[in-house]
Amino acid sequence: MGKRVRPHVNPLSIIEIFHFDGFGNDKPIFVDVGAFKGEFMEALAEQHPDHNFILFEIRRPIAEDLRKKFKVRDNCVVFHGDAGLNFRNILEPCIKEGALIKDIFINFPDPWFKDRHKKRRFVNEKFLQETSEWIQDETRLIFQTDQKPLFDETREVIAVSPVSQIKLFYESPYGLQTDWESAKIEEGNKIYRMEFQKPN
Repeated sequence: MGKRVRPHVNPLSIIEIFHFDGFGNDKPIFVDVGAFKGEFMEALAEQHPDHNFILFEIRRPIAEDLRKKFKVRDNCVVFHGDAGLNFRNILEPCIKEGALIKDIFINFPDPWFKDRHKKRRFVNEKFLQETSEWIQDETRLIFQTDQKPLFDETREVIAVSPVSQIKLFYESPYGLQTDWESAKIEEGNKIYRMEFQKPN
């Protein structure tokens, strides 16, 4: 029997710092925060072979599986640990190479419903403020969830942040669904989606 992987991980308990020197080129980059099985980015990589891909996965065993899946692709890298803690030191070297961080996908994150746990959410006031200080104006952050309360609360936090230009959308980005999305749609659940970036 394989080792059981915890479905929920408190990011505040993980303090490992990682660094990345970039891809050595200026190709545009897609980022997936919480990549899980990686099926979304795998399909996106098939669609856009001329792009680079960065995947974050907080659970080490799952990240190791992702590395095996993407090892044949030299335009894909996988990092485990807390994405928020490592976001700048992973992405900024790519920007310095001249690459555009095109889209950052936050697909179906853990909702952390309890008030005392909301500080664990990836999209929070601190993250938005710090990221706005270095992320490119053209970069889109794409947020999807099947949890309406999470969507509404996240939208409120974004609206008063420096990345407050919000656009709602209704179809799967690039026509691609995650396995979770497909399952929830099959169950009859509604998917809530928005993209946000720095105001023009």
